[in-house]
Amino acid sequence: MALLSGYRMLDLSRLMAAPYAAHLLADMGMDVIKVEEPEPRYGMPRDSFTPYLPTPEGERRASAYNPLGRNKRSIALDLLRPELRPRSQEVFYRLAERADVVIEGYRPGVLAWMGIDYETLSKINPRIIVCSLSGYGQDGPYVKLAGHAPQYAGVGGVVRMNEASEPEDGTGVTAGYVNGLFAANAILAAIIERERSGRGQHVDVSMLGALMSLSLRDTVLYARDGELPKPRTAEPALTYLKCADGKYVSTANSESVFWERFCTLIERPQYIALRGGNGPEYSAMVEDVRGIFLTKTRDEWLPLLWAADTAAAPVNSIAEALDDPQVRHIGMTWELDHPTEGTVLQQGAPARFSRTPVEFERFAPILGEHTHEVLTEAGFDAAAIADLEASGIVKTWTGEGWVGETRAPGG
Repeated sequence: MALLSGYRMLDLSRLMAAPYAAHLLADMGMDVIKVEEPEPRYGMPRDSFTPYLPTPEGERRASAYNPLGRNKRSIALDLLRPELRPRSQEVFYRLAERADVVIEGYRPGVLAWMGIDYETLSKINPRIIVCSLSGYGQDGPYVKLAGHAPQYAGVGGVVRMNEASEPEDGTGVTAGYVNGLFAANAILAAIIERERSGRGQHVDVSMLGALMSLSLRDTVLYARDGELPKPRTAEPALTYLKCADGKYVSTANSESVFWERFCTLIERPQYIALRGGNGPEYSAMVEDVRGIFLTKTRDEWLPLLWAADTAAAPVNSIAEALDDPQVRHIGMTWELDHPTEGTVLQQGAPARFSRTPVEFERFAPILGEHTHEVLTEAGFDAAAIADLEASGIVKTWTGEGWVGETRAPGG
């Protein structure tokens, strides 16, 4: 039995942060039902790995390679159009009666506008946990401001200045993942607390707070010593060393013992005294070491570095990483058989469990793929589902297209 079997989540989210949180929990066995908008808005896709307005063929191909939707189900339910309420709300309330968690990433206030906020849902299901991911949080002076990762990083002091006194923000790629990690962790904590109290709660996870957590060291140094982060410099380093074949090895011999072994290996014992240094002598040493590494290929250097017990590793391309023996050993490369796309590659799950392994159950769902299944579980009969479809409240994928559509989206 999977770790989180028996727990159910209603996933209202789009793009990256909240879908990533739900993905982590779905991989660990939570029944995650994507409650999706039947039509896309603002030119944005359902999540970061699904095309905007795909054809049915595009949907199938995207689902084969999309880990964010892996092990989830999909119901297309229109909660946005006021003219469809209260019937659309009643459908969601029926789903919420049996849910443990709702996760959403709308701007603050939208959930209340749709009539499915925590206060409303907790009256239907007192054990429900609603996790909201947003930029600045659910309240405060910035709550109505629009933004993305660069804005939240700027407010949080995470943006650093370079030598030219210009701001640099390296958080763009990681922002959604970091926010999702915090959300998944918070959801699990709320579930554990509920086992004691018997009641759910509202969990507020902001990207501002998540990104500030990345600058924990800078915060400590400022609070304790009054030390502000220094501008990023172009100081030469030995972290990545180019080899004769154009490939790179990474080194990080900050400990004295590793640094001594490294200098001994390259036959430069005079550099031992320069560990952690800077200035002209250090820069000259870096250039010399870079020249040394150009005398052998990466595959020649790595056995020597490892045999000397220094901190070293290959700098892999994505293709090399997916085929790396250590990556495969820890299960981070999944080769999956898809019914229309053949063998596809996906990243696996980073956590391993001795008794309850993370397993692949299903590919990412096509929009509305499980509408009938989910509504049937909630107690709707075939006639009621057909009426909801005819009213435009729900949308159902048939295998070739969507019920009631004469052409495929994007066609």
